Amino acid sequence: MDEYITTVGPRLEASGFFEREIARRVERYGGVVHVFSTYESRRALFDPAPFARGINSIQLWNDGSRWWIVTVYWEGERPGNPIPPVYLKSPGG
Repeated sequence: MDEYITTVGPRLEASGFFEREIARRVERYGGVVHVFSTYESRRALFDPAPFARGINSIQLWNDGSRWWIVTVYWEGERPGNPIPPVYLKSPGG
């Protein structure tokens, strides 16, 4: 994490970065939870269109006392790898 902050942080601060969740899918089994959080990224809060979209994959675990973030990783949308429609709408939304 520190390496990511050192490498990418200055660029994000200089050009701006706002990420907004546009859909979420959650699956749970006992104390294990997997979240697919679809996002849009903008340089300024009110930019009319995102410069990037993708999906954050977040794994959580509850040890009986609290929730732990096990992993967070993401993949950005790109030509040849569009976000499937099922991940652009939250269930029940």
